[in-house]
Amino acid sequence: MKTTMQTLGFSLLLALTTVASADYFDGETPLLCSLHQLHECDPPNGCQSVTPAEVSGFSHLEIDFEAKEVTRPDEDDGQKSVIENIETRVDGKLIIQGIEDGSPEERDGAGWSISIMNPEGTMSMAVAGDGFVIVGLGACVPMP
Repeated sequence: MKTTMQTLGFSLLLALTTVASADYFDGETPLLCSLHQLHECDPPNGCQSVTPAEVSGFSHLEIDFEAKEVTRPDEDDGQKSVIENIETRVDGKLIIQGIEDGSPEERDGAGWSISIMNPEGTMSMAVAGDGFVIVGLGACVPMP
């Protein structure tokens, strides 16, 4: 009986370790990311905590590596951002980057970077433009 319990315990531990060490943040598996904290920084105001509604309304992002784009799952307008760079060899992080021109009538272009820790899925995001930065913290999971 003791040997059976030890074998069962070892098998369960092995199964849990395999699931926990699965590499979902490989730059290939589609991801759903949720922002938990957002801060907007600019020269006159410093950094202020903001809500998603105050910063273009985004709180969730879908990352599709096959299509090389980041979209908002709650938007119907087709707004997307093209992924320009995908990096997976820096200290166990998945780093993706891109640029956006914004509105053609305004000087609102920006570069963005998202860093996702592997295997935890914690995420840091930054969008930097002309005199402003938006910083976000959150987490990502594989798309269902």
